[in-house]
Amino acid sequence: MSLTRIAARLAAVYALRGKTLVGDNVLDSQIGALDVTADGELRTDEEKPFISVYADAAKSEENMLRSWTDNGATDFLFEMGVTSAHVVTDPETGESAVYPGIPGTDAAFEFLLDVVARQIGDTLSDPENEWAEIFRKFHMGNAVIERARTSGDGSGIRLAAQQIKLTVTLMQDPVRGRDLRPESPMALFFAKAATESDPVLNAQVALMQAQIAGSATDWQTELRRYGITKTEGENLLIVPPDGVEGDIAIVEVGAAPVVPVS
Repeated sequence: MSLTRIAARLAAVYALRGKTLVGDNVLDSQIGALDVTADGELRTDEEKPFISVYADAAKSEENMLRSWTDNGATDFLFEMGVTSAHVVTDPETGESAVYPGIPGTDAAFEFLLDVVARQIGDTLSDPENEWAEIFRKFHMGNAVIERARTSGDGSGIRLAAQQIKLTVTLMQDPVRGRDLRPESPMALFFAKAATESDPVLNAQVALMQAQIAGSATDWQTELRRYGITKTEGENLLIVPPDGVEGDIAIVEVGAAPVVPVS
């Protein structure tokens, strides 16, 4: 799992919390939020309507040499669900509703999920939402947006669910040992995360930062970025010759044809 995938997913989760009809019930990679039983029944253990965000399949096809920093096309899944167990009954009127004024019918379930799906797009496009802005900075455009729905009626509980699959071209991972530029997406993510009073997020960020901490010279960074062997680096004049101090940056390589001796 790349650090950029983690950061982008978390940014999407925090961007959506409190911004849709599901309120704060936006889950990070909640395994089993939507599940299929051995009998083929769709089920969920969530006690109220929810969104669950996942970083799913990814494919990098244009790697430079042996690079592990390239993320390529990456799928982000937004799964939404609502069940008849989420319907609330007004004790005074006896009327059941999935949302104030909207009865708990199958049509209402689909309507609710359609609205939530729209709210996801609106939220992740909101220029005033700092988390959404960070999420957008981690990728270079929405390559594909796919939508799907499903429903079930197991154990007397009706359930409706929708999924949005967003395929993006994700930015490369930062290289270990190289300081982040303050304006880089990862640096902005770390800075924004520091403003959240969430001990789990704080622990996650500390572990992520440890993966890119350390020091490296320019030539070491380039070898790591592209997966170049040290021998290849020497042949390409990236690795300094023996005896040259390792912390001296190579700023220019000059080469000229050998003049034949007459």
